[in-house]
Amino acid sequence: MPDVLANPIVLILLGAVISLVTSVVVTGFQARLLRRNEVREASRASARRLTSTFIAERDSSDTTDGFLAEAEMTVMSMTERKTRERLTSILRLLRERAMPELEELSGVRADRARLLLCEHALEVLGAHLRSERLPETPAEVKQMLRVEEEALNIRSGDKALPVAPAEPITKSQVTPRPRHTGAKAPSASAASGTSGTSRKNTKTTGRTTAKSAAKTTAATDEQPGKDSAFWDD
Repeated sequence: MPDVLANPIVLILLGAVISLVTSVVVTGFQARLLRRNEVREASRASARRLTSTFIAERDSSDTTDGFLAEAEMTVMSMTERKTRERLTSILRLLRERAMPELEELSGVRADRARLLLCEHALEVLGAHLRSERLPETPAEVKQMLRVEEEALNIRSGDKALPVAPAEPITKSQVTPRPRHTGAKAPSASAASGTSGTSRKNTKTTGRTTAKSAAKTTAATDEQPGKDSAFWDD
């Protein structure tokens, strides 16, 4: 090994290899830094352009959403994931804010939602440009995000719009009725048959009573009296 290092040609080749590797590493590192800076500058330029767009939309009296397509393309070029997701949600709500279903479920009217979403987008962009933590989502925006899917389902016909409960109906007092026992009233034919049978039984009973009374009278008449002359003998 010492003999190899003593050879000047080997030393020259070894130095060239080390120099080449060092040059490649340094060049790659510089290119990575340069590319990162370029992407960062492009992202900041997109953020500035979006800031101007949202300010113009907030102060404009035009209710059309012509700026949304360009704003969505600009958001896609941003490298910060959290900022990109937050702005994507804001743009989606700006597109859907005029849906009657979303207004009904969230309780936020379209004009109010437009101003609110633009203000929140400007806060997010300002924090991104200052390299600060993103602000909290306002409560009204959270409500809109919470009911967004349900409003879309209602819009597509997959779900019915919930109806507010009506006032309870006051029922009047009902007079209690006698309970039905299930017994049937006798028919006319049955009543007629029963009456006829009763008449026959009455006639038969009367005849029997008369015959018994006649027999008793005859027996009494045939019995000899105690004052008769037969008993005296």
